Amino acid sequence: MERQDVYAHHEEMGEWERVRYRDSLWTDDGRATGVVSSNEEFYNVIQYGDILETVGDAVDRHSDQNLDVRGSVSLSPTAHKMSAKLDFDGATVYASQDDPIDLGLKVRSGHSGFHALKYDVGAERQVCSNGMMAFVTDLHFEQSHSEQFQPGLTYNAVDAVLESPAEIEHRLSQAQNRELLNQDEALLVLLENGVGEYLEQPVPDLLNALQAEVADPDNPTLWETYNAATRALTHYSDDSIPDYELDHGFESASKLLENGYSEIPDPEYLGRETVERRVQQRIDSQEDTQYWQGEDESLRELMQQHEIQA
Repeated sequence: MERQDVYAHHEEMGEWERVRYRDSLWTDDGRATGVVSSNEEFYNVIQYGDILETVGDAVDRHSDQNLDVRGSVSLSPTAHKMSAKLDFDGATVYASQDDPIDLGLKVRSGHSGFHALKYDVGAERQVCSNGMMAFVTDLHFEQSHSEQFQPGLTYNAVDAVLESPAEIEHRLSQAQNRELLNQDEALLVLLENGVGEYLEQPVPDLLNALQAEVADPDNPTLWETYNAATRALTHYSDDSIPDYELDHGFESASKLLENGYSEIPDPEYLGRETVERRVQQRIDSQEDTQYWQGEDESLRELMQQHEIQA
């Protein structure tokens, strides 16, 4: 990625003038990628190649673990977003005896002037190939473009993922013991967290995923609800949505396992807050915008169970 000048054009005067406080970014093959601050104290260009080479070197330092590493990289058409996924076959945790999960690393960066460089734990459930991402805050590492590229952060991220199976298994175990009120509430939580935005048929797709993942519809656990979200995103998402956009969906789903403070969410608080917010939306709505037929009745029943006053 190379910096170039930015010019502004005054249409009536027919004049061009350089905008001295901004730079444009261009790829080697001539794609305009973004406009950023020309001051390198505010914006440093971090080359995707440098990031990926450092990730590869960090993984090589764990050669004693006999990892079979597979990966892929996705770029936006203008190269302003990059998403890379590494799967570490051989680094496996267990949500239960019959539910092995291969760990991995998710790397995201961009050149729009806003995107940071982010590393998160990623994973894939062997039983259904569901993708997982960003569900442990303690395994999240990030730097902004106001700093020069920090290779040490890359090494820390790889080390953290490969050396934290006990922490990850504990998180997944906790999520299996925390329950929402019923399947309607689980569906509502998924929709209100934005998971449906990445699906062609949000309600039918999420219902199909919930039916596949939830053992008891009257007591869906956070783990089962999270698995429904990742099943839908992995298997039912719109094929036209690229990986770097779908990442946002997986990040939204991760809120079922992570409250931002390295803790599992309280399902009672999560459910109640979701119901209250959705009820207010329905009150304020000027149109019939139910998520599904009979949603209002479901909301009334959930309000009663949460003892929410109308």
